[in-house]
Amino acid sequence: MIKTELNYGDVYLVPKKTVVDSRKDCDTSVQFGPRRFDMPIYPANMKSVVSAETCEYFARQGWFYTMHRFNVDTVAFVRDMQDKGLFASISVGVNEDTDEQLATLKAAGLTPEYMTLDIANAWCVKAERMIRKIREMFPDTFLIGGNIATAEAARDLESWGCNAIKAGIAGGRVCITKNKTGFHRPMVSTVSDCAAAVSVPVIADGGIVEHGDMAKALKCGAAMIMAGSLFAGYDESAGEIVEINGKHYKEYFGSASQFNKGAYVNVEGKKILVEYKGSITKLLRELKEDLQSSVSYAGGADLAALRDVEMIFVNR
Repeated sequence: MIKTELNYGDVYLVPKKTVVDSRKDCDTSVQFGPRRFDMPIYPANMKSVVSAETCEYFARQGWFYTMHRFNVDTVAFVRDMQDKGLFASISVGVNEDTDEQLATLKAAGLTPEYMTLDIANAWCVKAERMIRKIREMFPDTFLIGGNIATAEAARDLESWGCNAIKAGIAGGRVCITKNKTGFHRPMVSTVSDCAAAVSVPVIADGGIVEHGDMAKALKCGAAMIMAGSLFAGYDESAGEIVEINGKHYKEYFGSASQFNKGAYVNVEGKKILVEYKGSITKLLRELKEDLQSSVSYAGGADLAALRDVEMIFVNR
């Protein structure tokens, strides 16, 4: 029997009675690990989306971030962020260079507040070993594990020691895993299943096309949302600027692309050019305003209201 599963574009939320005088009164903040953040969405930990400067910018705005794991001096990054009175949030992999990375951090006496185990399919024995090692070496670090796409995988990562779980496989705009391998799950189904299976926060990673998709992800049970293309193309974003016929673009490529790997091997990502959009300030303001509107339509004053709205399928 073949199941029918849903993406954000397949569903909408049903409005309830608004109880706030102004949507500006709606609180979009979220407690995530040891800190509270102004919004429950943050840029993907991709080399073409975030840089050290991007991370510092988001931290200063009161938003969460995660630095990517590719050719990063982790000790220097963590020390610099913490010396500036900001929190440090890094990414790690599962290979031998990660062992060295963790040992160097430990030897330097540095403990990042947040750490993301970032691999294509975290439901694997190598991830289990690394999660247990991180838990032993850095017991005070808030550990995010990902990515996974099923309830069973989410339960395993929670049991292995993750404080939060990142759900979503092959849902990104520059990810071609579903084309190359045939494996993928739509995000509404993925997030709903994973969030219902565990007691730790779930991060919905991928598939955000419209701003309203934030509210849909939160309705599905996500505590946080990660987005790549949404945050690409801005001054504060990573990525090289390219000029074509007098117009400016920024490169945006997947972590599993040859442009990130430096070689054409096990390629499951591609590169696109996104329109150069100037300062990201307008986007951050608009995202907050739109989510405040979502909360007002949900009949509440904070993000919890979105959990109680009705979600309907729209046959297109």
